[in-house]
Amino acid sequence: MSGQAITPTTRVSEIAAAHPATLRMLESLGIDYCCGGKLPLETAAAEAGLPVETVIAVLETTIAQSRSSDEERNWSDAPIEELIDHIIATHHTYLYRELPRLEGIAALVGRVHGPAHGEVLEPLAAAFARLKAELEAHLTKEETVVFPAIARVVGGQRDDAAVTGAHELEDEHEAAGALLHEMHHLTDDFTVPDDACATYEALYRDLQALEQDIHRHIHLENNVLFPRVLRLLAQG
Repeated sequence: MSGQAITPTTRVSEIAAAHPATLRMLESLGIDYCCGGKLPLETAAAEAGLPVETVIAVLETTIAQSRSSDEERNWSDAPIEELIDHIIATHHTYLYRELPRLEGIAALVGRVHGPAHGEVLEPLAAAFARLKAELEAHLTKEETVVFPAIARVVGGQRDDAAVTGAHELEDEHEAAGALLHEMHHLTDDFTVPDDACATYEALYRDLQALEQDIHRHIHLENNVLFPRVLRLLAQG
């Protein structure tokens, strides 16, 4: 939809896929462009408590300002194999590094601040442990099952694992999104307590960075990769 106007009925996922420069703005507006990206913009704006006309104006300004910048690559027209390589090299690599690191920081913060903030830190650590386990299994499925099946489809073969796998991954994205939402609720949107140390602050800051990366990861798959693969199969 890169040449089409944004309207109240335009799906959020279509805007995010065609105009990657809007991703940060959608995040700042509180509009979900990954798991909730299939909603019309007017519905998503209403859920965020914003007039859709205002949201459209802000997004159009963001798009106009980005045209002279190469801040975000548009992956909608890139070769599918290149998109998959990007997902693995950028987002999988990030998660392989950050998940165990954050687990260690959460454990340290829990030991030090547990006596004062255990009602937050204990369920937060449990939610993060579930997220870590689910994401690690998710990455393995992508790399060993779904992405190879997609590569075969790109090569001209029909592989039903590409379709069933994509639907399974979307369900797992929803589950990851629910855990991230739970972590937001537990921490009052990652609000640091007054008596927090620098490590406590770093934990919340890095959990927010993790969330942003997961959002980009899910967006590239739900809104760009999977629809392109389904269109490719329909053509065959």
